[in-house]
Amino acid sequence: MMGWLILASAVLFALAFPPWNLAGLIWIALVPWLVSVARASSWRVAVLRGLAFSALVSCFAFYWVAGTLREFGEVPWIAALLGFGVFAPLNQPVFTLMAPVFQKALPGESLLGSWRTYVGLALLYTGVDALVPKLFRDTLGHAFYDSPWIRQAADLGGAPLLTFAVMLVSLALARLVLRLMDRREASVWPALIASRGELLTAVLCVASIVGYGKARDAEVRAWMSHPKGTVQVALIQGNIGDFDKIASERGVRDAARRVMDTHFRLSDEALQLNPKPDLIIWPETSYPSTFRTPMTSDELSRDQQMEQWARTRGVPLLFGGYDRFRGKDYNAFFFLQPRARRELPGGQDLSVYRKNILLMFGEYIPGSAWIPQIGQWFPQVGNFGRGVGPEVIPVPVDGKPFGVVHTGPIICYEALFPDYVLDAARQGSQLIVNVTNDSWFGPTAEPELHLALVRFRSIESRLPQLRGTNTGISALILPDGSMPRATGIFREAILNVEVPVLEPLPTRMLRWGDWFGPTALVLGLALLGIPILRRQLSRS
Repeated sequence: MMGWLILASAVLFALAFPPWNLAGLIWIALVPWLVSVARASSWRVAVLRGLAFSALVSCFAFYWVAGTLREFGEVPWIAALLGFGVFAPLNQPVFTLMAPVFQKALPGESLLGSWRTYVGLALLYTGVDALVPKLFRDTLGHAFYDSPWIRQAADLGGAPLLTFAVMLVSLALARLVLRLMDRREASVWPALIASRGELLTAVLCVASIVGYGKARDAEVRAWMSHPKGTVQVALIQGNIGDFDKIASERGVRDAARRVMDTHFRLSDEALQLNPKPDLIIWPETSYPSTFRTPMTSDELSRDQQMEQWARTRGVPLLFGGYDRFRGKDYNAFFFLQPRARRELPGGQDLSVYRKNILLMFGEYIPGSAWIPQIGQWFPQVGNFGRGVGPEVIPVPVDGKPFGVVHTGPIICYEALFPDYVLDAARQGSQLIVNVTNDSWFGPTAEPELHLALVRFRSIESRLPQLRGTNTGISALILPDGSMPRATGIFREAILNVEVPVLEPLPTRMLRWGDWFGPTALVLGLALLGIPILRRQLSRS
């Protein structure tokens, strides 16, 4: 029976997230698993049930990791499946870490009967989940990315605040189910009456979040309706993601020519649209070599093509590519102007942003800096340098009263880190420019999940976000988290959107950063430690 409970929880969990998007299920998804943990005969059994739940969640919601290992890592399918087998039970470590805590606390009437302990458990879960290392940094609260009112509370405490609310509800319902299972009489009223404090606390928490979200949503929409101005931007989605595969089939020169010709063609089509775009954006690594640091005549020719295109069209071109700087290669984002501009540092025509937060086993291998032989074992994995961190890059826009748009560039994986975007917002960023390459994951749920997570960056900072991808999903995300325009997956597309340039709107997240997770951990430990401390003092 306990196995079926764990399976039910994993299915409900997966259905709450993309591509199913049944967000309401997240309120009950953990309840069967919590009941199974509470019924564990020992903490060791509880840990095993945490590992099993993590493995099942990974199989249902992160199945695409196996394909990515095969495609990106260039390993045989058997090795990819073995790698996924190692990854799956470790993907959601919070369930394994918290299982013995729940096993001890949930069945105890005197322990969970205390309001302090009940809230402390929800806080502790939230804190552990926020701080424990996790590759994708997903949490329960991210299920509400498309819930217009609930998601607004993320400008107070990010997705972890919503996770706290989910855990309050889950613990209250799990405790009610346990009381119903343990009752000796037919009536359910004694169990309901005994759970009234926990249920009331959960209801008040959810009601507060919904109430705040409704009021904040109206406030933000009113603020967005009065921008300083707008800028028209065309996002180019060339549907070319796997350059290496094309290169192996056609040769590097032909592959590079195809990439360039596709993006130039779509960009020229974009410039014929009405309204005409003020900026053109190509996605991550869309330029197939380093820029302005050529090593071959082909690379020099491509550089000259780019510069000539920008000059003759008279429009700024923002594009992802590679940069070589002081002996290191970087995953970079270039801001190329048609001519030198006094608004840019040194009056140049080019600004460069270099990616700072790299994807482990994709853009670097841990330990390879100290043991070079590790890098030789995995030659297909990049060995990129790290940029200086969050930056704000001015982009001059002709014909606009504000003259310059201050952009906060982020590349792919960096968009999962709230503090990274918030730091750029504090430096004066007016627009998040997010370039990404999700092509490695194929036609799976990963592009939708990735997009769901990054929508929270706009809510937390109250900044509009332009997300340009090679194969989809490219989108305009507004400061309220809404997404009025988006492309499909694995198709060529031009997304020509009007982006508001707004006065800053203060948020708690902007002032305090990604604060709720660490605070929840401290408060949770304090609240749970009080009964233990009192017990020890009474015995002495």
